[in-house]
This record gives sequence, structure tokens and C-alpha cells, in this order.
Amino acid sequence: MAKNQIIVALILGLSFIMLLGIFSCKHKDARIKDRGSEAAGEDEYLPEANSEAADSSKAAGIKAEVKPGSTIANYKYTWTDSKDIPPVVIIIDDFGQTGGQLLTDFAALPREVSFAILPDLPKTTESGKLATANGHDVLIHLPMQALASGTSPGKRFIGTDTPAADIVAMLSDFHAQLPMAIATNNHMGSAATQNETVMNAVLDYLAANHMFFIDSATSGNRLAYNLAKSKGLRSLRRDMFLDVPDNTDATIAAKIQGLGKFAGRREPIVIITHCHNRDKLTALQKFIAQIQAMGVKLISVSQAQSMA
Repeated sequence: MAKNQIIVALILGLSFIMLLGIFSCKHKDARIKDRGSEAAGEDEYLPEANSEAADSSKAAGIKAEVKPGSTIANYKYTWTDSKDIPPVVIIIDDFGQTGGQLLTDFAALPREVSFAILPDLPKTTESGKLATANGHDVLIHLPMQALASGTSPGKRFIGTDTPAADIVAMLSDFHAQLPMAIATNNHMGSAATQNETVMNAVLDYLAANHMFFIDSATSGNRLAYNLAKSKGLRSLRRDMFLDVPDNTDATIAAKIQGLGKFAGRREPIVIITHCHNRDKLTALQKFIAQIQAMGVKLISVSQAQSMA
């Protein structure tokens, strides 16, 4: 009798362990899916302190690769036919503070990757020149007022009450700092981009200077994007933040999985990430390596104009 009870107890114990394993796997898959969420406040995309000093010389200049057996390589992607996936546009936001080897290593990314550079910062000019020298498109990362944020968008920024003449003067000065820029995208700006008076002034300046507008989509409001289209100005809108909520392999796999929802769309998939530290660079390198291995085409912002 006692022997039978021991056997029953062992069977129940093994069954419990198996159930825990199944639950853990399902929970892990759910976490990976949840990492595709774009819900995040604008404060998460503010320039962080330059982490150049934290980069070890050993890490500098080394290109990250997707290792066989990694989460990214082993993820069971539900889309497999890359011919239905639109080309991908990648924009790296917040250059202007980052320098040294970290900036050099970002510049070594494929030429199709674009640099969005904040004005009025110590490395603004250097970032623009280095990006251009390495074949990257440059955007003015335009500081604009947010609906609710405890941090200013920049030393100077376009607010909801900024007069049109001041907007034009500010844009002209920002453009002088980055004369190679072909477009702008908004830094923060959830308030300013839904103000029609403000956006009329911004878009009219861009049109007059043969530039175009990319809506960073820091809110669900589409006024800026729709207004640009109504003016006949080529415009794109951000589809995905690559580095939200983090830079882990699980997040990168979830973002790659998420490309499948755009299958069959004519417009390119616009992805934004940030230059704050080497972890973000490494995650971006892995993302690019994996999507290219899967046959997805990477194009520049200038190449995307014809599809806007």
C-alpha cells in the first residue's frame, strides 16, 4: 500500500513539473509578443547621456551577428515569404550628443540607414558630416512641444504658440547647421504636430526647400501626416519603434515577427530606433542581419520618397 502511494506521489509530482514547464514556455512566448507593443511615453525617446565612456575598446568596432540557436534565429516566424514584405526604412533618432567610437560605429552601418540629428548640440555638425561621408541620409530631428512631458524637447523648440515667422527662422537656422538634410522628423511633438497652424508653417518651409516630412508618430493623431499629403508633400509615418521596450533578443524577434502584418502594403515600413548607447547599436545590427537573411530589402529615406 505504501509503495503504491509513493508511486502515485511520484507521478503527480512529475505531472506538476511538466505543467510548470508548459506554462513557463507559454508565458515566455506571451512576453515576446508583448514586446511588440509601441505604447510608450515621449520621455522615453529623449537624448540620454553619451555612453561613449562606458564602451570598452574590446566592444568598439565589432559588428554584432545573429548566432545560431539564439532567440532571434530560432523564433518561429509566421511569415516566410519576404516578397510580400515591403522594404524597410530605418531611422536612428537623437544624434547630437553621441560621439567618439560609438558615433563612428553607427556610421559604419549600411548606407541605407538614416541619421536624424538634433540641432543646437555639441555633436550636431560632426554627426551630419560623418553621416554624409559614410553615405547616410540626414534628417533634422525637429524639437517640438509634447502634450505632457517633464523635459524640454531642446534649447529651442517649436511650440503650439510659436509664431509662423519664428518657426521659419528656427527651421532656417537648424537647416544651416545641417545643410545636407533632406527631410525632418519630429522629436517629441505630440502637441505641436496636431496643431494645424504650426504644421502649416513647418510644411510650407519644407516644401519651399525641397525637403519632406516624416511623422515620428509620438501620438495617435495623424493631422501632420494628413496635412502634408494634402499639400502634395511626400510624407511617411513611423510604423515601429525598434528599441521599445528594450534591446533584448526577445524584443528584436518580436519586431521581426511584427513585419508580417505589413505584408502586401505598398508603402515602406518605417522603423525608428535611437543612438543612446552600444546596446541599441548591437540590437540594430542583429535586426538588420536577420531581416536581410530572410530576404527583406533595406532602403534609405531618399529611396523611399518615390513610395511615399
